Amino acid sequence: MLSFNHSYACTVGMKIERDRLLAAQLDLAGAILRVERQPLPTPLEPDDVLRQAAHAVDALRDKRILGVGVGISGFVDATRGVDLYSPILGWRDVPVASPLSEELELPVWVENDVNALTLAEWRYGAAQSMRDFVCITVGEGIGAGLVVGGRLYRGRFGGAGEVGHFCLDPEGPTCRCGGRGCVETYVSDGAIEAEARARGFRSLGELSTSARSGMGKAREVYQRMGRVLGIGAKNVVNLLNPEAIVLGGERMADSDLFLNSFHQELRRHAFSHETRELKVLPAQLGSDGFLIGAGTLVTEGLFQRPALEVAT
Repeated sequence: MLSFNHSYACTVGMKIERDRLLAAQLDLAGAILRVERQPLPTPLEPDDVLRQAAHAVDALRDKRILGVGVGISGFVDATRGVDLYSPILGWRDVPVASPLSEELELPVWVENDVNALTLAEWRYGAAQSMRDFVCITVGEGIGAGLVVGGRLYRGRFGGAGEVGHFCLDPEGPTCRCGGRGCVETYVSDGAIEAEARARGFRSLGELSTSARSGMGKAREVYQRMGRVLGIGAKNVVNLLNPEAIVLGGERMADSDLFLNSFHQELRRHAFSHETRELKVLPAQLGSDGFLIGAGTLVTEGLFQRPALEVAT
């Protein structure tokens, strides 16, 4: 007899990246209505970025806005709305929610960007109704969001899910996090671009085109990428025994070139009883999922859906 009016008002979902800011106006069912895209200056001074974030929200105020959700990389204290540490942005202990909320006179939620994507895939995408899954993103960085026992798991300080910083070789390449031999140093976009240049390719586009045409040295780059990513995922599977792994992020555009190697390595190294029924699923929402998840932070925060519990 009653139904929820999804068009009553809107939310704004935002993603802060290294070189751009994305903001979307969404209805209360997570559908994107409008998107604002803004380039960001270098270096990324927090005050400048938050000023641009406020301008982006103001540009989307042609409808009633209930609140703003912000997805940002790194360790995020979601309770206080602080970006504790982001290797990609070069930020430490940057308050995001409080100054943005004060400027906009709206409530603001802040979350790790991969956690936001995980929430979107859980509510609207590939992982609907699942209680135990891992969402791994492949792109400029390698991250993961964890849902354990029907609860979004952040860890004590918001650092759970940093798959990209699993150490594969303590004597390996130096990572931007300060460690050595992290998964990211082998399979992030930067690592793949460096490998492409070392083999004589001018760009990722040229590398992927050559790999699809059958060129052996190009295909080897993606096969190695799949193997390394599979080892990282295997460690997650052995630790958490999830029902599914959801794979997302920009580099999934080349998934046809590395997924076979990923599957082989994952199944070869993880315990067989844990992988026998393990599903590996592509994220359904694509890059929009980051914005949808950020907007969903607002609706979950305001309406307190009983099915959602957040572990800290």
